[in-house]
Amino acid sequence: MRPPFRLAATAAAFAATASLRAQPPANYYNSVVTTSAAQLRTTLHAVIDDHTRIPYTASGTDTWNVLELADQYAGNTTQILDLYKNALYAKQGGGNSFYNREHTWPNSYGFPVDGTTNYPYTDCHHLFLCDIAYNGARDNNPYMAGTAAWTEYTTTANGGQGGGSGTFPGNSNWWTSQAPIGGWQTWAGRKGDVARAMFYMDVRYEGGTHSTTGATEPDLRLTDDLNLIDASATGSNINLAYMGKLTTLLQWHNEDPVDAKELAHTNAVFTHQGNRNPFVDHPEWVACLYQGACTRVRLPEVWVNEIHYDNTGTDVNEFVELAGPAGDSVNGWMLLAVDGATGQVYGRRKLAGTFPNQQNGFGTLAFTFPGLQDGAPDGIAVVTGTGVLMQFVAYEGSFVGVGGTVAGRTATNLGVAEATTAPVGTSLQLGGAGSGYTQFTWQNSLTATPGARNTNQTFQ
Repeated sequence: MRPPFRLAATAAAFAATASLRAQPPANYYNSVVTTSAAQLRTTLHAVIDDHTRIPYTASGTDTWNVLELADQYAGNTTQILDLYKNALYAKQGGGNSFYNREHTWPNSYGFPVDGTTNYPYTDCHHLFLCDIAYNGARDNNPYMAGTAAWTEYTTTANGGQGGGSGTFPGNSNWWTSQAPIGGWQTWAGRKGDVARAMFYMDVRYEGGTHSTTGATEPDLRLTDDLNLIDASATGSNINLAYMGKLTTLLQWHNEDPVDAKELAHTNAVFTHQGNRNPFVDHPEWVACLYQGACTRVRLPEVWVNEIHYDNTGTDVNEFVELAGPAGDSVNGWMLLAVDGATGQVYGRRKLAGTFPNQQNGFGTLAFTFPGLQDGAPDGIAVVTGTGVLMQFVAYEGSFVGVGGTVAGRTATNLGVAEATTAPVGTSLQLGGAGSGYTQFTWQNSLTATPGARNTNQTFQ
């Protein structure tokens, strides 16, 4: 067991980013246990382990293809936005003279020799497209907190971030060659991105072998000991290697919460590798893993907990139930009914109410919603009073929203459906034990429980 690293917890800093969370498949993190750092590490590793390896360079799909999708500029699908310079480049493919692939965990620390059994070398969760000169300047220096005496590497202004120079730290990267192995401070807009990539590598690679291919994998560990990091650069693949600095990365994680760029990167990599960066989906888990702060953090998470849309004969008593932390209000929020054939909103239900404390600080609120379509597929979106999309679910299939708040967002399929022969008074509902949507499982039609905990459901 690795002891948790102690630093003052700032989990509340991530409350504002809860609405930006990616949408992992239902139940993706159901097996994760967050009651201790050791349990979190073990159970989380099991979820993200044994991913599909993407070739580094190949005639077919390789890391260039994945990264040009993952780091695609939100404002123009023909461009990428690089990591350190924040520069825009037209997509060039492999071997261009503008940008290349940055190993945020330098491959020299543990896995320098590429091959078909080297998984960390091509793991796109820690690879980012990067200006060639800036990548070369960073070299294999660990991430460290810089000073004004370091050499400045400025950023360009793009995507509402970056630009300016001359004042430390500004919007610049900073570099030093100081002994024993130099250091690199990433600019403010991407500090959190590289930190969470490092946390991913630390948990994904725990030694042992890939359960499908049998490939030997290294044990990668974060540390503040620069001598351990320096000693990891042996020129050969090794079983145990270090990177850091951990203290700095924890600070950067707190200073730069998850944003849309990071979500896009994680989602794109997931479609190819089959695993996710859990610290993008759940940034609050960093506090448990490295700081020992494993009591549940109450983020403003609200989720669809029960739904009834179809029954035998004429549909009656259609409703959507939400669950969330006791005391949280949904005044001014909206439920949107979305047509799966067109991706457009066809119905709206304005909400009001405060979640009661039905069990362990959680409760439910049910809202009638006459006229819900019968699926194949259709969806429900939960939108805050400020227009933030909290959740987008679909039943009887999945689809991409087209207009308004749901534009470009993929609705997550419940995986269960109500039949046209379903008895009146039944519903689809979440069951199991947990404190968030992904910890529960959708159940087939049961007796409806609008405004109460579902059958077989326990809030923890």
